Amino acid sequence: MTVDLKEHLVIVIALDHYNPLGILRTLGENGIEPIFVGIKYRVHVASASKYIKTLHQVDSIEEAYDMVVSKYADYSKKNGIKPFLLFCDDDVMEPFDRNYEELKNYFILFNSGKNGRTTKFMEKKEIQNIAKRYDIPVLESQVVKVGEIPKDLKYPVITKAISPISGAWKGDFHICENEQQLCEVMTTIKAQEIMIQPYVDKKTEITFEGFSYNKGKGMFIGIECKYCYAIKGYYSPLHDTYVPKDKELQRKINAMLEEIGFEGLWEIEFLVDKNDNLWFLEVNFRNSPWSYASTVAGNPLPLLWFEAMLTKKCPEPIPFEPFIAMVEPIDYAKRVEEGRCSLAEWLSDFKSVKCTYYYNEQDPEPWRVVVQNWDKLK
Repeated sequence: MTVDLKEHLVIVIALDHYNPLGILRTLGENGIEPIFVGIKYRVHVASASKYIKTLHQVDSIEEAYDMVVSKYADYSKKNGIKPFLLFCDDDVMEPFDRNYEELKNYFILFNSGKNGRTTKFMEKKEIQNIAKRYDIPVLESQVVKVGEIPKDLKYPVITKAISPISGAWKGDFHICENEQQLCEVMTTIKAQEIMIQPYVDKKTEITFEGFSYNKGKGMFIGIECKYCYAIKGYYSPLHDTYVPKDKELQRKINAMLEEIGFEGLWEIEFLVDKNDNLWFLEVNFRNSPWSYASTVAGNPLPLLWFEAMLTKKCPEPIPFEPFIAMVEPIDYAKRVEEGRCSLAEWLSDFKSVKCTYYYNEQDPEPWRVVVQNWDKLK
């Protein structure tokens, strides 16, 4: 690192699940003691980490927002150093994004330069339109009011909430084989509008884990992940991790982020069909669980983003050999319980993977919580 981060407060604000666990470990393993504002969730996994200096447990996103602003906004006034805010959930980030122009006086946080601008590009149609402008392949889709059935649809189709902060989000995702099924799921959808998209029988999915800075002009990609097996309507909790290679695609991604003006950690997702065609899915404008694999690879995204935000310069990526990462409870459920492999095969994989998202010998307490609540995490 070319800058000293020890004087900066680092505040992680997130639902108390395994996504922030990776970012807390990344910070702690690099000598930074984070403050964690953990919002009540099914199982309190992240808050069990030994790396947390100060823990605030709250019941709601609203309470988390009020806690951070009331308790830590004055820190920069007193010390002349703005705390960093890190987010792992779209809906948790939204109120901070909505009030960015005020909060920027007190914090360094994910943003696109204006109040609510990042939230705007969480909407699938908005982000797809930008992707199209930079010749990134996008599946044609329609946005309709819930209950509306477009004519001339070619089935199967999928339904998606238009934004991660609208409706039931993943609960509004459905695969519909025909018009009757589409009509039936329309009665269950919580959002007011829904995106309808052709269903593609995927070969795999890939994601890029990185960050942008200097109003989106600068970009750093730590890792590329490819899912090891395809599950209809779900993601693979076992993935290959390697150095990104497609420079032209990276250039297009950078141009897209620059147009948005985004500064912060992100994940960008693509679907790969059976003919190896790449299709853009979405940008997650916040930390992803997979970012911890970038830490294991030697490129700790949060710390490198801090450095880039302070120096306006891009750190040099550290090259690494490819490895496999595993989301243990979900991978066990999908492969062993659903008959994709034997218990012996799974245990062999578990012991050999380089990156696990729950188990960690240096930070064992979250794993104990996982074992005690195994069925809730699958």
